[in-house]
Formats: sequence, C-alpha cells, structure tokens
Amino acid sequence: MGIAKDNLANIIEKVNQNEKAQAVFVTNIAGKDVNWEKSFQFNLSDENPFYLDIIDRKGMISNGTKSDADIVMTGDPQAIVRICNGKGDFTHAISREQITVEQGKVMDVVRLTRAITTALKSK
Repeated sequence: MGIAKDNLANIIEKVNQNEKAQAVFVTNIAGKDVNWEKSFQFNLSDENPFYLDIIDRKGMISNGTKSDADIVMTGDPQAIVRICNGKGDFTHAISREQITVEQGKVMDVVRLTRAITTALKSK
C-alpha cells in the first residue's frame, strides 16, 4: 500500500464507525432519504492506483482501477495524507493544483471532505 492509500483507509474506517460522518452520505430527495453511492478512483504520483467505493453509507478501499468510477483524481499523494490528518481539504488541494479531478463533479469530492472532517472532529 502507498502512504495516501494507508491514510485514506484509516480515516475511512473512522468514517465507517461514526454515524454523523455516515450521515453526510445521505441525500434527501422529495422527503425520502437516499444513500449517496459514489466511487472515487485515485491515480496518484508514485503510488499504485486504488479506489474508494461509498455504498450503504460505508466506504471501502480497494487496489486497482475501477473503470466505471464516478470521480477520477490524480496528483500528489502527500495532499491526500494532509487531508486525512486534518491539515487541509480537497478544495484547497484542488485549488493549489495538488489534486486534479479528471472526471466527475468537484461537489462530490467536497462531500467526501465533509465526511472526513466530521470523523476527524469526533476523535
């Protein structure tokens, strides 16, 4: 595993154990709660590719490439490490061109940041 993947796996485990963080993965559509299900592909410099699936309010990290990922990101693995340690977020990493969203919506990446931030605040 690479350093970014290890750090993301650790914070996703915290998200998976935190109801408030999991609540970020719920969208209310016409008065009905719907689980937000997305996949994030990470193709970072000097690391093997990996992806994150959000299903049923839980995240799962896997090795490899997910060809039908909703969001594809490239860039500096250290930016992911900083995000996972609460020393930044995807919005700043994107604006500083440390992370590039090659495919998908930046707002979906922001939602992932909210879940990570919520888990970090609940130490």
